[in-house]
Amino acid sequence: MAEENIHKGHRQRMIKKYLEHGIDCFEEHEVLEVLLFSCYPRRNTNDIAHDLIRRFGSLKGVLNASYEDLCDVENVGPSAASMIKFFKDFAMRHAHEDNSGVVLLTRMQAMEFCYKLLKDCTVEVAHVLLLDDSYTLISESRLSRGVTTSVEFDLKTIVAKALKNQSNKVILVHNHPNGVLLPSAADVAVTRRVANSLNAIGIELVDHVIVNEEFAYSMRHAGILPDIWFRS
Repeated sequence: MAEENIHKGHRQRMIKKYLEHGIDCFEEHEVLEVLLFSCYPRRNTNDIAHDLIRRFGSLKGVLNASYEDLCDVENVGPSAASMIKFFKDFAMRHAHEDNSGVVLLTRMQAMEFCYKLLKDCTVEVAHVLLLDDSYTLISESRLSRGVTTSVEFDLKTIVAKALKNQSNKVILVHNHPNGVLLPSAADVAVTRRVANSLNAIGIELVDHVIVNEEFAYSMRHAGILPDIWFRS
């Protein structure tokens, strides 16, 4: 009964705290605690949040953990693990939608944008950035998601997205999680194929950027495919 009295009204106080001060007033475990309210209607979620932070080191570590690893934590079942993964993907989608209008005129602007976009991905993913004549981002979207070390750049999808968005400049970006930033032979081959195909219909492949957890690499700046790009 004493423990019940301690926690009585706790959820309402946490929600009130958030509404009055925003999410930045929360410690990392408190963010998780509130997130898990919907998964545990009656249970105290504070201890579960602390267990997750201890297991994965930080809120970022929890959000990047796999579904299977989350389920391995005591008292974290399929519903809670699914909610955490959904929250991560929801936040990423919202961030991507807010990016329209960003100017990627310089190599460093493009590399920094791509790094922020994919630095936390734990499997290989491929994205396309669609730009207008002034190098302003029109839209960004995922092309494919690999299991561990490979992704696909589907040319038909790239062309369709560019035409739909009236974009005549494209940047490809993918990541090498836990790997080196140097492009593989397959990366070079697909870049050449996409560049030539886009050029044939009046669309420029501006760059192909590779990202890992430390930084980003510009294939154009590195002098890859000099017959397609002049080094800049």
